[in-house]
Amino acid sequence: MSLAKITLIGQETRLKMENKSVFDLLTLPDGIDRNTTIDNIILECGEFETLYSDPFFMRAAIGTWSTKHYRTFEKWITALNLEYNPLENYDRQEDWTDTGNKQNTLGFTDDTTTTSTGQTTTEGNSEQNGFTEDQVSAFDSNTYQESEKHIIDTDENHSDEVNSTNTMTNSSEQNTEGNEDTENVHTGRIHGNIGVTTSQQMLQSELDISRFNIIQEITNLFMVELCIMVYE
Repeated sequence: MSLAKITLIGQETRLKMENKSVFDLLTLPDGIDRNTTIDNIILECGEFETLYSDPFFMRAAIGTWSTKHYRTFEKWITALNLEYNPLENYDRQEDWTDTGNKQNTLGFTDDTTTTSTGQTTTEGNSEQNGFTEDQVSAFDSNTYQESEKHIIDTDENHSDEVNSTNTMTNSSEQNTEGNEDTENVHTGRIHGNIGVTTSQQMLQSELDISRFNIIQEITNLFMVELCIMVYE
């Protein structure tokens, strides 16, 4: 004798009569097809008895279950969407910035003083001695006779001295300051196979990952937690 049981398909059919579904409250991250996930769950779990017999309670339980695992589903889809080279096991990327400050100060002072000193001295001595004599010859004499005599005696000394001093000062000062900020940005990347695994091994790992089906994983998790897996 067979036992009556409430299956997932039975609950879904019951709620369809009220334009509802046991999956109304199911929430999935972007990138996971919701309709395909629901269809796959019904295909693989539809004949199993549900953990909760009341369809409305099961509807609420599915909403809670998807919310509980939402972050897990999100991590799965993020990991599967990563871009990478499957034959490389080393990828090092670096970005660094060198900054600096350069200060330049240029200054000079020019002080020039020119002094010119001169002296001019003129000394002289003028001396003149002599006489002037007039002689007259008388009518009764054959020789000249003194008539007038003028004696000149001159003695003159003179000294001239000139002192001169010229001073010229030239002063100039110039200062130049500069402040310069420098920034150098560097980017580097080292990648490839460092030799701990062969390219064939990495390719095999890539094939294993490609077999990971996120919709199937969600279905398996639903089956374990919300279905009673009894096969008859």
